[in-house]
Amino acid sequence: MAAVNSTALGVPGSGRRPQFSKAIQTNLAGYSFVAIAVVLVGVFLVYPIGFAIYISFHKWGILGNPQWVGWDNYLYLFQDSRFLTAVWNTVYYAILAVPAQIVVGLLLAVLVNRKVAGREIFRTIFFIPMSVSFVAAGILFTWILTTNPFIGFLPALFHTLGLPFPQWQTGNPNWAMVMIVLMNTWKSAGYAMVIYLAGLQGINPSYYEAAQVDGVRNEWEMFRYITWPLLTPTTFLLVVTTVIFTLRGFEPIFVMTAGGPAGATTTMVYYLYNKFPNTMGVSSAAATLLLVGVLLLTVVQFLINRQRGVDY
Repeated sequence: MAAVNSTALGVPGSGRRPQFSKAIQTNLAGYSFVAIAVVLVGVFLVYPIGFAIYISFHKWGILGNPQWVGWDNYLYLFQDSRFLTAVWNTVYYAILAVPAQIVVGLLLAVLVNRKVAGREIFRTIFFIPMSVSFVAAGILFTWILTTNPFIGFLPALFHTLGLPFPQWQTGNPNWAMVMIVLMNTWKSAGYAMVIYLAGLQGINPSYYEAAQVDGVRNEWEMFRYITWPLLTPTTFLLVVTTVIFTLRGFEPIFVMTAGGPAGATTTMVYYLYNKFPNTMGVSSAAATLLLVGVLLLTVVQFLINRQRGVDY
């Protein structure tokens, strides 16, 4: 008579118990790694956000105990002309900086995606500014763009050519924001370039071959009708991340203009920085409004792209 396989019957002492124990160990190991991430996110992200929201309903100057004031901090913000100006400056900064970064990044990505000699070197050169801190980049551009023609490189060049250079540090306040956007584009366009480059290399070449068969020879038409539509998910990712990074931008403004001239570059982040720590309730309320604004913008972008049928 053939021997009965005890493992197949699942009898006690069979081979199923070690397999079951191994599955438990594997799951416990996975949960352990997840638990570490959850703890880190909870301690360094969820708790600070929750505490900031809690403090936004209190009057607190760091010393002493927080005093509950309800919505007074929020009412103060909407009645403060400096905060309303900071909101507009933040929106204006995003309107200028986000398209500039994305357009320049796309142009660089298309350029370095071509099969030309030395493209790896150009990719490195264009990405190098990403390795520079915003503080260092701000100091560098302040030196390059300072309105003193005997110190600043560009003003000296304009002075040599007999052309006026905008007095962005003390004169027209609109130029101050433009200079910050210029620095931000130089610093961050490499990030958009890398993301777009990944999107370009993920496009199936058969689309271009089919277009050539149909008689399309113009590169602009190839880009307009094939490349750009297929880059829509990549563009969506870049718009979301770039908007978030831009709205919370602080270092360029702190280094280059300190919110000036005449408050023309005071954004929401710089505003709440000035309110901290003497009025932490007001600064926390401003930070909470900024968080809500970023979340609403992200949700709106998701809904718009979902209606357009964008596949994430």
